[in-house]
Amino acid sequence: MNATIRLLLPEDVAIAPVANLPSELGRRVSNESGDFYVTRAHTRSGSIIVDAQTAALLAHFRSPSTVADAILAYSHANELDPMRTLDAAFAMLTELVAARVLVPAESILAQPIASSLSVGEFVGDVEILEAIHLLDDTEVYRGRSADGTAVALKIVGANIRRNTTATIHHEANVLSCLDGKVSPRLMAAGRVDGRSFIVMTWVSGVDLYRAAAEARALPEPGRSDTLLKLAEQVLRSYAHLHSQGALHGDVHPRNIIVDDSDKITVLDFGLAVMPTAGAVGLHGGIDLFLAPEIAEANLASVERPLPSLASEQYSIGALLYFLLTGGHTHSFSLEEDAMLGQVINEPPQPFSHHGADSFLCLESCVNRALEKDPADRFSSIEEMLLSFLQASARKQLVIPPYALSNDPSQILLDNVLNRFRVPGRLYRDGLEAPTGSITYGAAGIAYFLLRIARSRNDETLLAAADQWLTRAASAISSNATFWNSERGIVPEVLGQSSLFHHACGIHCVQALIAHARGDDVAQQHALEAYFAASELCDQLDVAFGRSGLLIGCAMLLDIMPPHLECDALLALGQRLLHGIWTQLDAHPPLEKVSQATLGAAHGWCGFLFATMRWCEASGTAVPPRLVERLQQLAALGQPSGRSMLWPRKIPHTATTGILSASWCNGAAGYVHLWTTAYELLGSDFQFERLARMAAWHAYDGPSDAPGDLCCRLAGRAYALLRLHGSTGESVWLARARVLAKRAAESPGLPPNRLNSLFHGDLGIALLAADLAAPEFACMPFFEDEHWPKRAVSLTI
Repeated sequence: MNATIRLLLPEDVAIAPVANLPSELGRRVSNESGDFYVTRAHTRSGSIIVDAQTAALLAHFRSPSTVADAILAYSHANELDPMRTLDAAFAMLTELVAARVLVPAESILAQPIASSLSVGEFVGDVEILEAIHLLDDTEVYRGRSADGTAVALKIVGANIRRNTTATIHHEANVLSCLDGKVSPRLMAAGRVDGRSFIVMTWVSGVDLYRAAAEARALPEPGRSDTLLKLAEQVLRSYAHLHSQGALHGDVHPRNIIVDDSDKITVLDFGLAVMPTAGAVGLHGGIDLFLAPEIAEANLASVERPLPSLASEQYSIGALLYFLLTGGHTHSFSLEEDAMLGQVINEPPQPFSHHGADSFLCLESCVNRALEKDPADRFSSIEEMLLSFLQASARKQLVIPPYALSNDPSQILLDNVLNRFRVPGRLYRDGLEAPTGSITYGAAGIAYFLLRIARSRNDETLLAAADQWLTRAASAISSNATFWNSERGIVPEVLGQSSLFHHACGIHCVQALIAHARGDDVAQQHALEAYFAASELCDQLDVAFGRSGLLIGCAMLLDIMPPHLECDALLALGQRLLHGIWTQLDAHPPLEKVSQATLGAAHGWCGFLFATMRWCEASGTAVPPRLVERLQQLAALGQPSGRSMLWPRKIPHTATTGILSASWCNGAAGYVHLWTTAYELLGSDFQFERLARMAAWHAYDGPSDAPGDLCCRLAGRAYALLRLHGSTGESVWLARARVLAKRAAESPGLPPNRLNSLFHGDLGIALLAADLAAPEFACMPFFEDEHWPKRAVSLTI
């Protein structure tokens, strides 16, 4: 440490009391009362514990200072002997300099660690789209190659280090020898401005930490099934790497990416050992996952051995331990030497310590991989995988039936049913305008009761639905039935002839109720009334315009008995479809459309969904440019982890916040679009994967959203139910139940929203009913509701 150099504590270095750490972390630090931790984000150095005096001394380096000047200033302020202060602080200051926390003031290290490349900049032929991961020595970006392929670019940081450059070169050599089945494929390598870089295939997904946390939030059996699937995938992936002669050398959850289908990809091969790729003697790894034989070398400060099959197996065992239990093998100290001693000397904690009793059958398999003596471990990962599969086959998890009694969504359903099952004062004069529409009023209430009457085969609820619908129809000419100027619910905004906000919705529900009662005459009258009310309007969208009317036509066609005349309905639907596509075909490619709205309720997602909904129901050919428009819309999606997000409008960036995951403007609406496209058009267009990626954001998007159907959690849950119905994967049903519980527990709604199907508690309650009988689940007035074609009245 040169005494003449001015040092600086960069502004992105944090100093905070150890007492501020979460209680679990605080207990793992051997510290005196009043100690502080010093940490710098985006570096490979861990936190350093210092006493209060050293923390106060470090404050003098917030502006450039030599060690002598800082010692003198601190000593003078505290009336201390400068020489004694220097003696006491020298070792710690040296450690902080070595950790690049205290840095030369005139060096690049003094700048906050930030992206050195800007969005839109090119490295070779790769356009930078987004900074993904920044460290002081390495930067990773999402980019786009000249042919439009999504790529990852890893480049040495602006602070060029010899070791980092060697690591990048070594990683390129290793990737060039691998087949890319469980690792990225190398696409290019080079140098720019003296900085080495590599270009690899882009891998969408989340790291194993996040994937495991999401799995643990699921109810059983989804929780155990997902964790077991992930653990098996980890073992298979590493077995495949080993079969190619590669040892990863850096096993930890951040280096494992889980995609939308739970496929594993292993990242970061800079420390890999692979004879065919050459060896550069690089060392690394995270102490929480290091084998005892490597921990011993670290503790003794001697040359550590390169990874071996046995040491990598230990690391994989520690990884599986974390995955299955949610905790680490030991209650690790945050002090490095103490942590290494635990790895060397202490046995792993039992699974029961973490409450992982459901995986006790796997404990002996994992513990064998964690043996201190390498000779006592499995002979290979293949052998460990076989042991794991045999043990998991013996797993017996007793799953209680879906609990209805204490589920908050079921409690909400009971309360809402009690409010509406027997029309009383609320029926007579208790609804606030608009009193009759599907979205806000009695038609929505009638539909809610009808849907539950169907799933429960309950004639009483069907009768109540009929009464509520009669109330809506009897006031169809009243201004208050559809409008409320004080709330901005006016024809100038919502249009004059929409399914969700006008008479068409009432007539559609009339037809559904008549169908449920087996009343052909009433159903025919409702159809005629729907035709009369379906005056073509200027608006295109689902919520306010012609696309919604087209969905209504599909619903009505779905319930047409074979013996009723449907030519007029087919003609109306085709006329609507023709008008919609005459307007859509006039637009340029989507990315060039000015100020286009994209979501399901108000934009292109809804236009295209309504088109497919009608074509599927009517058996007519899809418009010639439908696939082209779907592909244009798909291209506007922006990956985020294992999710895909679409902008609300063009040319804006991806939607953020609550609406980014919603049915009306976000990912939930796209789940319906892409699943329908996959089922109708086939598997050639990646539509199923798009549906999964949209569903992931519908699931793990903003968690603080309220509960309603249109914009929030209930609509998101219906998207997951749609994917469950399409794929048959029960885990999506489990995830829908997670969202339903959160929706029922969300903050209370204002009184004027309580009786609304799409903006109130009716939608949440209907979701609860569908979760109790998921075979009937469908997003209201959007999906195919699978009513039987031939009218059969409900019977008890």
